[in-house]
Amino acid sequence: MAEGAAAAPVDPELQGSVPAVAPAVEEQPENVTVEQQMPAPAEAPAPAPAPEPAPAEAPAPAPAPEPAPAEAPAPAPAPEPAPAEEPAPAPASEPAPAEAPAPAPAPEPAPAEAPAPAPTPEPAPAAVPAPVPAPAISLAEAYRGIVKVEVVNCTPDYETPWQGGSFGRGTGTGFLVAPGLFMTNAHVVANAEKIDISLFADARRIPARVKFVAHDADLALLEIDDAKAFEGVPCLEFSEELPLLEDTVRAIGYPIGGNRLSVTRGIVSRIDTIPYAHPRNVAHLALQVDAAINPGNSGGPVLKDDKVIGVAFQGLQQANSTGYVIPMPVIRHFLQDVQDGRYDGYVDMGVQFQPLENRAMRRYYELPDNGLGCLVADVVKGASCAGALQVGDVVMAVNGLPVDATAMIELDGVRVRLEELAERSFAGDKVQFTILRGGEVQQTEATLAPLSSVRILSRQYDEAPRYVVFGGLVFQPLNFNVVQAHQVSSAFVMVELDRFTRGGESAEKEDIVLLTRTLPDEVNARVNDTGRGIVTRVNGVEVRGLAHLYSLLYPADGQPRPEYTVIELADAARPLVIDNASVDDANRRIAERYNIPEASRLK
Repeated sequence: MAEGAAAAPVDPELQGSVPAVAPAVEEQPENVTVEQQMPAPAEAPAPAPAPEPAPAEAPAPAPAPEPAPAEAPAPAPAPEPAPAEEPAPAPASEPAPAEAPAPAPAPEPAPAEAPAPAPTPEPAPAAVPAPVPAPAISLAEAYRGIVKVEVVNCTPDYETPWQGGSFGRGTGTGFLVAPGLFMTNAHVVANAEKIDISLFADARRIPARVKFVAHDADLALLEIDDAKAFEGVPCLEFSEELPLLEDTVRAIGYPIGGNRLSVTRGIVSRIDTIPYAHPRNVAHLALQVDAAINPGNSGGPVLKDDKVIGVAFQGLQQANSTGYVIPMPVIRHFLQDVQDGRYDGYVDMGVQFQPLENRAMRRYYELPDNGLGCLVADVVKGASCAGALQVGDVVMAVNGLPVDATAMIELDGVRVRLEELAERSFAGDKVQFTILRGGEVQQTEATLAPLSSVRILSRQYDEAPRYVVFGGLVFQPLNFNVVQAHQVSSAFVMVELDRFTRGGESAEKEDIVLLTRTLPDEVNARVNDTGRGIVTRVNGVEVRGLAHLYSLLYPADGQPRPEYTVIELADAARPLVIDNASVDDANRRIAERYNIPEASRLK
């Protein structure tokens, strides 16, 4: 659920402060390295205790231990990661009691009755692989599909947007979800120039590329051409359900840049909607776990038993052993969205809901004290619910689900925020509201759609910065990257952002254009004291976006320029005036002096 539209358009984080939740977390000592060599064959003879009952009765129970080694390949991996996975050996310990009673009855009835209990131990080994997924694979085999992702990235320079940016390196984790296709986090491959994945105990680095990416959900799918390297490697199976509180889970990955798999174990301690650090202003459902999730774990699978219940993606820096996992509802939304070959993103109600717990407020809105109903506090103009809901409406139910006084509903047995309904919807889906308006119960309906203005408050990735340079004046579209790079005060742009995101201007304008800097030259002498400002008009024409600004500053061939270009800024005492007779020479001079290859980049 994109919260930027419904919440205040700017917050202290807009000034470049580190988000409360960041992909990095403090190092935890619980990491356990998993060896991929399988000592299973050596441990398989462990059932030797079966002959211990007595030499005379060894022939009777002998068939029971003999099938066990035959089926040992299925549970064999359990001993291999046993140091890190207490739950894995559990299935192995379950049949043990089943086999123990089998030899015990044998001596009591006498050798003649030995064949009778013989069938009892036979089903016991058959129950060992029961928890294994339909394509019966061992955990060790499944671990082969968990890969290390190594990335060379280039971070754009939004302060000097015509420059190429700075290069860096990073690592993460991914896992096989289909032949030649791997899932990881979007922040692992953001701004990637080169991606390699490597299989455990394999020296090869296999080139990969981003097939689909959802920066608003921090998920990505990578594809490779050389699928032969993973021939025979099984895909991990996704779970169909959310885990419950206190369920034991395992986070698997390559933390701190290690070359061996690491497994950490913990429990699900909370299920809640939280801000995702990668997009910054977007919140989705997440699982909080106390398994250690460190840098490098990002993108790795989190398992309950033998199924994936989520993807590790961030941790809380201010707390110990607090990691967060992207759950299956978000993953399923991403996978379903890309079925048509492109990622469209989330829809948004464009509504801010306020709890109605105060008794005086409930009496004012003529509500009984039954803990149901929340208030519509704000509606974004032009958003999905702008025609269906009004400020002051009391929402009693949505799609037939009761809404409580804290704006929560119950989905799949879990209490979640009302906005979670939009999280699991797509463009064109309809939502029915039961509301109380003017003392009367009414039914209303809204068709959900994305809210484009939310993007202005999100971090931007995988695209070069847009800009226009004219007479040494540098113009850029207002977004979070620009505000952070130029350390623009949130108070400076708050009013304009509010008009754009909540006031409906986004339906009329493509961008808010900001004058970010002035490159000194004779043509702009003594105008650089104006500092930054939001551009409102050029030669009396209201500016609708960066591309429109360019067309006003650089008229198409054959169109004459006026004698002067007059640029008006919001809250500026006077406009900027550029002499058009000398501006062309000045543009060439400035481009050479400041190494500006092009006067603009509009896409």
